[in-house]
Amino acid sequence: MKITLKRFDENFGFKARAGNHEMILDTATEIGGNDQGFRPMELMLISLAGCSAIDIVHILKKGKHAIHSYAAEVEAERRDELPRIFSSISMVITVDTDASDAVLDRAATLTKEKYCSAFAVLEASSPVTLKLVRGSR
Repeated sequence: MKITLKRFDENFGFKARAGNHEMILDTATEIGGNDQGFRPMELMLISLAGCSAIDIVHILKKGKHAIHSYAAEVEAERRDELPRIFSSISMVITVDTDASDAVLDRAATLTKEKYCSAFAVLEASSPVTLKLVRGSR
């Protein structure tokens, strides 16, 4: 796995590239950025949500369960002292599926305890809670 990161403006604008994909990183205008891209810590939370989503959807598809909708929301608190790592992270996943509650609970456990590398990395420094909610159409 390899990425590249290149500065493209006079402030804090960076373009990250991984394979055929690009994204913009920046920071807030209050500290000299132009607010034109993701903050690095936001990307960490996006990684958590994405990693868990891929795991859970894979588990449901493998069990031949229908997935009508899937959404995740992640909120985090950061400590005041430097480095400003996360002090707590909370993720709520809402999924509309024909899978049983037991299957959903098992999928949540597997993403937390076995499959999601982002979960393991973040939980090594901060508590991460996961709540799975059954959505409806």
